[in-house]
Amino acid sequence: MKLIKREYYLNQLKKVSGTPDIKVITGIRRSGKSKLLESFIEDVKSEDSNCNIIHINYNLNEFYSIRKRDSLIKYVNNHYISNKNNYLLIDEVQLCNGFEEAINGFHAEEKFDIYITGSN
Repeated sequence: MKLIKREYYLNQLKKVSGTPDIKVITGIRRSGKSKLLESFIEDVKSEDSNCNIIHINYNLNEFYSIRKRDSLIKYVNNHYISNKNNYLLIDEVQLCNGFEEAINGFHAEEKFDIYITGSN
């Protein structure tokens, strides 16, 4: 399947990159949210040599064990690197029980540039 690069939406994400706001991408399932996030990650890696990407994709089995608030918090904190630009990207965040509290906590710590996707 051919990937359609969503330049408009990618540019919108770049405009708000680095702001303290939690960036939320919503939409119906299979509409390209995950691919948009992957494209954004590629751009960040090529443009920010001091980045640390923490990418959790709850569609993948490897993240099944961190589908609860406390395990998500532990995972993210274990992958945080001080003196780096830490990007926290969570795909299909609604699959994590208690994600709201975890995201609010990460936001309050002001250590992460936060992006989340969710299906509605």
